[in-house]
Amino acid sequence: MATSRKLSKERTRARLLQGTLRVLHGEGAGALTTGRIAESAGVAQPTFYVHFSGIDEALQFAATTISDRWLVGVHAARQEVDRSSGVRPSVHGIIASYVDTLMEDAKGAELFLRHRRDATSPLGRTFTKLSEKVRKDLIADLALAGHVTEEVLGPKADLCLGIVLGAVESVLDGHATRADAIENASKMLYLLIVEAISPVES
Repeated sequence: MATSRKLSKERTRARLLQGTLRVLHGEGAGALTTGRIAESAGVAQPTFYVHFSGIDEALQFAATTISDRWLVGVHAARQEVDRSSGVRPSVHGIIASYVDTLMEDAKGAELFLRHRRDATSPLGRTFTKLSEKVRKDLIADLALAGHVTEEVLGPKADLCLGIVLGAVESVLDGHATRADAIENASKMLYLLIVEAISPVES
């Protein structure tokens, strides 16, 4: 009986999550109300408060869910690289794995790109933490590919992440195919690695 109740509660929470995401994707964060979320989830409005204390908590849960999915995908892609084998991954392969992982949930990617710098919202605060984690992993992977230390590449971390996210954005906006976006991002990141190894004097 308790297990059945727990499963029912989890299912309802999942429906509320999907309702939150539907409103976010369709109408934006400004349209979020507990009533709109409940309506989109197909539950009574009081049910919302059984699972969340308010809109901020629902947004936090949505952002954390999106973040966790991306981190799991990136982690799985990183595990495919046997770091003890001595075989370095290619820059192109690394970028493809990051872009493809984020593109698996295109609507989640759009939310991330739109809100990642908004420190005033639960979405933005959660996505900022996600950016920091992904930036750190990306630099570790690129350093491995470029046979440089993370310390050497570290000062270019924001630019490296920006190039990857720019590739995702160009695909989402229809300005580039996946293949072209990954190819162009890979070339830019390769040049950054080379410049990190042998800086050009200005």
